[in-house]
Amino acid sequence: MVRGPPNVRFEIDDVESPWISNRNYDYILCRGMAASIADWPALVKNIYNHLNPGGWAEFQDVSLMFYSDDGTLTEDHHFYQWCKNLVEALESVGRDPHPGHKLKGWVTDVGFESISHAKFKVPLAPWPKEQFYKDLGAMNLSQFLEGLEGFTMRIYCGILGYTQTEAQVLLALVRKELKTLHSFHSQFDL
Repeated sequence: MVRGPPNVRFEIDDVESPWISNRNYDYILCRGMAASIADWPALVKNIYNHLNPGGWAEFQDVSLMFYSDDGTLTEDHHFYQWCKNLVEALESVGRDPHPGHKLKGWVTDVGFESISHAKFKVPLAPWPKEQFYKDLGAMNLSQFLEGLEGFTMRIYCGILGYTQTEAQVLLALVRKELKTLHSFHSQFDL
């Protein structure tokens, strides 16, 4: 059971199903849904329509195509190919792997006011020199490696036609590259 302050209620549901409740909310958080939503504008409209007057919605999402500013992540890397294939597979089934930069337009279109949009570069390993970003990169690498198999197998085996063995071999190569601290300086936009 999730615990929180007495005035907080956590609800888990399928956000793409019709919102049949007449209940409105003071705050709705939509985070980390890249590649999960078939119709983003409809979701944003549902969120808007289920906020109390003066309520807040917060959206945080990423682009699943990792990159490097310094050219260290190239097409020769297994990780780059993993990203590229993942993005193409998701797009082929109508899932947006890059919703982050489109959110401002979607929330504006439905009538949200007082919109603030910020873009952050987030490292995917502890390669940065500044301690804050080094720590952030280490945490991101840990959570990314933990979930890598889970969000690879269905897409690679179910959409791209890889066998489980082929996908596991690719995952081993990707993990090895990601754990090699200075092989490339990958990051993503949040």
